[in-house]
Amino acid sequence: MKIEEDLYLKMPNDIKILFVKLKNQNNEEIEALFPHTKSGKVKENKNSYNSESNTGFLKGKTTLSNQHGDSGSASRFFYCAKTSKQDRNEGCEELEDKVGGGMSGTKDKTLLTGSGNERNNVMKNNHPTVKPTKLMQYLIKMVTPENGIVLDPFMGSGSTGKACVLEDKSFIGIEMDEEYFEIAEKRINFAKTTLKSVK
Repeated sequence: MKIEEDLYLKMPNDIKILFVKLKNQNNEEIEALFPHTKSGKVKENKNSYNSESNTGFLKGKTTLSNQHGDSGSASRFFYCAKTSKQDRNEGCEELEDKVGGGMSGTKDKTLLTGSGNERNNVMKNNHPTVKPTKLMQYLIKMVTPENGIVLDPFMGSGSTGKACVLEDKSFIGIEMDEEYFEIAEKRINFAKTTLKSVK
């Protein structure tokens, strides 16, 4: 999360330690790939609200200046295709097939594809929000300092851990669901034993 300097200075010390000043070394290179754009016109927001936070330092009212109407390189958005079946299931070959995905109507076959066919959502890794490893590698490179440790308190099926292995970063993952934890373990171990040797 990027924050402004004045907001950082107002934070309590126990919150400040969570933030590190980093220089984005790839910024110019990335921006050169995208045209300069401006988002649409902003209308008065009649539904502005006051926001409070537990720590009290993120207070304020939404205004025209903190909603849309910004401009800059399109690189401020990052596109990545959804996770491939191969990426999703690597290392999970020994697990049994399960119906996966988060959409209702997949188990009883009432939700069809756009062409009218039945959806086949049978997979080894049935976590509903698997992140692409390439995306997580990109994010880790962008924000993790040298010799830093990546903490994922909601590890899910281990995409961040898998990416950390490939980027030679230390990783701590926490997951309360035993089924997803087992999937994460298998995916991370696959990255250590198979993908890492190919890299």
